[in-house]
Parts: sequence; C-alpha cells; structure tokens
Amino acid sequence: MDWHKCSQSFIQIVEDQSFTQAANHLYTSSSALSKHINWLEDQLGVQLLQRTTRRLDLTLEGEYFYEQAKSLLNEWQDLKETVRNQSDEPRGVLTIGISVIFSSLYIAPLLPRLLEQYPELTINVKTLTYPLLYHVENLDLYFSHKSPDFFSVNMDHHVIGQAHLKLFASPTYLQEKGTPQTLADLSKHNCLMSMGSDAPQVWAFDNGETVAIQGNLISDNSTTLIKAAVAGLGIVFASPTAFNDEVKGALVPVLPEHQSQTWTIYAYYPKLKTLPFKTQSFLDYVEDKLRSALK
Repeated sequence: MDWHKCSQSFIQIVEDQSFTQAANHLYTSSSALSKHINWLEDQLGVQLLQRTTRRLDLTLEGEYFYEQAKSLLNEWQDLKETVRNQSDEPRGVLTIGISVIFSSLYIAPLLPRLLEQYPELTINVKTLTYPLLYHVENLDLYFSHKSPDFFSVNMDHHVIGQAHLKLFASPTYLQEKGTPQTLADLSKHNCLMSMGSDAPQVWAFDNGETVAIQGNLISDNSTTLIKAAVAGLGIVFASPTAFNDEVKGALVPVLPEHQSQTWTIYAYYPKLKTLPFKTQSFLDYVEDKLRSALK
C-alpha cells in the first residue's frame, strides 16, 4: 500500500460515487479499492466514507482529505509533466481513445508517419463506444465529434477542424451503371451504407436534401466500404481524409457540388496545468495533418 495509490482510489470513488465505476476507471476491482480505503482510514485514524447499500457520503474528515489529496496529486502530476517536458522528443506510451468509425476515417491513416517521426513514442489505441465513456478521463487523448457539454467537466478540449462527407465511386462502376446527375438519382444506385450513421438508409446533404438509398453492403467500418467502392461495388459517402494514395487514384467524385453537413472534430484530454509533451506533440501533428486534409 502507498499514499499515492490509495489516495487516487479514494478520489475516484468520491467522484464516481461508486466503487464499481471507480474500479472500471482504474482498471482494478472493487475489493482492491475497499482495501485501499481501509488502509487510508487505518493510517489516518478516522472514517472517510459512510457507506450504505444505496449511496456513499463523505464524513467531515473525508471532505477535507478529498480536497487536500486532490490538490496534492494534481501538483505531483504537474511536476512530473514539467520534468518530462524538458525532453526534446516525445517518448513513452500515449493512450488515445477513439470510435471505430472515427479512427478509420481520421486518425489511423496518420499513425504510420507520425510514429516514423517520433520513434520513441508508443501509441496505445483503444476503440470505445459511447456507453463506455466513463473510461475517457483515464486516456491521454480522446477524439470525438460530440460537443463539450457531452463530457465531464474534468476534460479540456481542443477543436481540430471541421469534417464532411462526399460521394465517390470507381470509374468501372460508373461506366457500367451510369453516373448520377442529381441527388435523386442516388436512389437508383447501389449505395454502400455505414452503420456509423444514425440513419444508414438515408443520406443527408448540406443543402437540406435527404435521399433514401438502398444497397447490398452495410458496415460499421468505413475502410470496408471504401475498399468495396474501389472494387466497383457501388457509391460510397465518405470523408476524403480516409483515402490513401491508392484509393485517391481508384475513385472519382460523384456529384462533387454536394456534400454532407459539416461537423466539428474535438480532441479531449484531462485538465492539467501542464499538458504532457507527448500529448501536445501528438495533438499538434494530428491537427496540422487533419486541417490540411479537411480544407
């Protein structure tokens, strides 16, 4: 047992109001957290928490310890990051959280060259879905199109850029099936549908029009849909940022004057006085590449 680990456990329990959720946050068990609290209370000689089957309440001593311990742990974290930031190269493990759709569209294509540029950096990518958002505060970075009011007040955010989708198909498909001349024509084509959309069988455009589509392929992975389009299966509604050089040469725009509504891409990270150098370096790299691609 040590003061740092046990205090961290106590703070997480207080903020989550649950041993179970705190254990999920800290990737441990509820029984381990109970031992941490018991150790703290034994060392301090006071009761910190009043536990019932329905809720957790802080004692007066618990309230005081929570405020002071959180302040000290934040100062310790800032000290560690300040020292680490003296390095001239980002290093260590950077844990980023991302959805499957968002990762394949925007982040995954950037990782190979980034890791070539920063050989001392290791990227740990965790694919999350929105019901698992209680994990985000344990990540170094989390990328999402969800607005800041969706997230905890313990997270800071940075706007990366604006994104949109456009229509693409292979020349082979268009030669065989014809090229749509209007948005309404899309209903006559094989459209490759994304489960990442709230309504995969409807495509919505920035002029306010919506088109009911049909197709024989639906997937929650944009890479799968793009590869199918390259193979000549149908029309894909995708972000150009997801295209590598090979894809760019294999697909052509369809109705290029039309696109989806734009949305904001955010990067979220824990509130700290000093942002870790590895986090700042990754954020700067991604922001530069995405903003160039999203213009």
